[in-house]
Order: sequence, then structure tokens, then C-alpha cells
Amino acid sequence: MTHDPSSELQATLSDVADKMEAAACQLETTGNTEADASGPLNSYLQFSSKMVYTACYTLSYGVCFPVFMACRYVPKNNEVVNGLIDGGASASHAADEMMSRAQQWRLARKEAAEAAETAEQIVASGVDALASA
Repeated sequence: MTHDPSSELQATLSDVADKMEAAACQLETTGNTEADASGPLNSYLQFSSKMVYTACYTLSYGVCFPVFMACRYVPKNNEVVNGLIDGGASASHAADEMMSRAQQWRLARKEAAEAAETAEQIVASGVDALASA
């Protein structure tokens, strides 16, 4: 007997989808009675939560699931995959360099501000010394 991981994955995802749908139905039935009792704010919150749920569900099953299924069947050792890996590493390295430069820039601005404040205090103390003399 052969072990088919895709049918096992399909069964697991189907089970998760059924549980999510059952929870949504339960939330909808309990939410309708509460919305009628507590007014428009709860109705708006229920509508918002339903929109967020629908958007996330659509994104996960409409976009992520097909992409991950397609990626699963792409051969791992070829030039396209190697290029994607190298590009991701280069992008990560470039982002790290940008963050490092930004941190150095912030540190230089902080040091310049401190130096300006110190110079201002020196000038103020000099002015006070001249005024008292």
C-alpha cells in the first residue's frame, strides 16, 4: 500500500476548513442574537470581524494554498530555484546594510545634537561669565 502525502495533506486541510466553517457558523448564530440586543456598534463589529475572517480565508485558500502546492512540485536543484535563493540572500544582505547605515546615521545625528548642545552650554556659560564681570 503506497503512502500518498498529497491526499493526507488534502484530508488535513479539509478537516481544518470544516472546523473553521463550523466555528464561523456558531459565531454567526450567536452573534445575530447579541447584535439585535446590543445595537449598531456590535453589529458593526460583527460585520468587521466577518470581513476580516472572509479576507483571511480567501487569502489562505485562494492564494497561499495554490502557490504552496505549485512550489511543492518545482524541482529543488535547478537554476531558477538557485537564482531565487541567491536573490533572497542578496535582498536580505542589502536590507541589513541599509539598516546598519540608518543606525549609523541616527547615531551620528545624536552625537551632533549632543555636541551642539554642549557648545550651546559653553557659549551660555561664557555669556553669563561676561555678564557678571
